[in-house]
Amino acid sequence: MDLAKIPMRLTVTGTVAAGNTLQAVLLIGHPMESGFRTMDSGQRIAKNVIESVQVFFGSQKLLDMQTGIGISSNPYMAFPVLLPTPWPPTGLQLRVTWLDDKGQRGAIERMVV
Repeated sequence: MDLAKIPMRLTVTGTVAAGNTLQAVLLIGHPMESGFRTMDSGQRIAKNVIESVQVFFGSQKLLDMQTGIGISSNPYMAFPVLLPTPWPPTGLQLRVTWLDDKGQRGAIERMVV
C-alpha cells in the first residue's frame, strides 16, 4: 500500500495558554484488516493493522499505544494535551507516528502556538 494513499488528519482545539489542556484528534485512513474477514470467493483478506502509535509534544512522549485488531478501520483517536508552565513563546510541536504490521509508517506534525 502506498503511504501517499493513507491520509492523516491531526487537529488541536482549545485555548493555548500555560497550564491549559487542549484536545487533539487524530484520524488515520488505514484499512485495519483483522485477518479474519473473507471475500465472497472464500479467500481470506490478509491481516493489516496498525501495531503502534506514538505521540510526542516537544521532546516529551505523551502516548505510546500498542494497538491491534480491536481498532476499527480509519482509526479515530482523541487525547488530551496538557500545556506546560511556563509556555514557550515559540510554541511546541505535536508529532504523531504510527507503524503497521507490514512495516508501513506514517507521521504528521502540528505546531501548537
